[in-house]
Amino acid sequence: MTPLRSLPVLLCLAVLIALAGYGWSVTSYKRNLWPIPTLRAAFGAGETVLPQVGTEDAVGRLVSFPGKVAVPCPAQTADTAVLFVIGQSNAANHAGTRITTRHPQRVLNVFEGKCYAAASPLLGATGEGGEFLTLVGDKLVDDGAYKTVMILESAVTDSPISRWRRDGDLNEAALATLKTLPAGYKVTHVIWHQGENDLRYKTSTKVYRESFLSLLATLRETGVAAPVVLAVATTCGDSRGPGNPVAEAQRALVDDKTIFLGADTDALVGDADRRDRCHFTEAGQRKTALSYAAAIEKARRPQ
Repeated sequence: MTPLRSLPVLLCLAVLIALAGYGWSVTSYKRNLWPIPTLRAAFGAGETVLPQVGTEDAVGRLVSFPGKVAVPCPAQTADTAVLFVIGQSNAANHAGTRITTRHPQRVLNVFEGKCYAAASPLLGATGEGGEFLTLVGDKLVDDGAYKTVMILESAVTDSPISRWRRDGDLNEAALATLKTLPAGYKVTHVIWHQGENDLRYKTSTKVYRESFLSLLATLRETGVAAPVVLAVATTCGDSRGPGNPVAEAQRALVDDKTIFLGADTDALVGDADRRDRCHFTEAGQRKTALSYAAAIEKARRPQ
């Protein structure tokens, strides 16, 4: 074959290779397959390097993502946990590894009145990476604590507690999210995982406590009587240190009656378990999930 005659064949081969590469890149990104984890680790927060494929609402929460398919929402029973998740990035989809539930009919992500098998990224929170809530749901089912776990997300990255207190924009967004629960659903646990931003901006113990109680009051006023399971969470980058005012406020809020300690991630999740000295690696996700699941089970037992 002469060089001129072979040119169309070579062009066709090049096009086929390019299409195959594009197809693999799209699939690997959506499913967090190689080389995506490597790129995320190399460049830190994957969302700033890789193209966004989902769509967001006005405060940046994920409202659609490729591959999400609605399934029937089961009726809530005494064996159904409904976890309302609020806070900042480590409560949202900014962790290093995407997780898919091992119980697709029992661990569900609730969003806008519809249900989806829980899988990172969860609808309702910011980011398109991994999270630990799906692992919490799997653990609760594995332990027999609940037959079904519903995850209602409303966490927003880099959000100070001032935005969550009464009249804050994220307080209003969270209360609006509660109204989207399917008919007959009631929140059984509120998960509050936030604080890194406030340590960075030197929020005092008094102001943090007052702001949290303001948030809690708005939840109670809307009929959420569920216990709160919160974190001691202040470590992110250079913002860290024992005995800081935000961590002191978080610890002081715990009464083991209506407010429980879910995870002390300042102590539990070290730099080796954070992909960028802030957001969790898979090891950090799993450590955090185990701690929260144990706390949720404790909160359910008579005190």
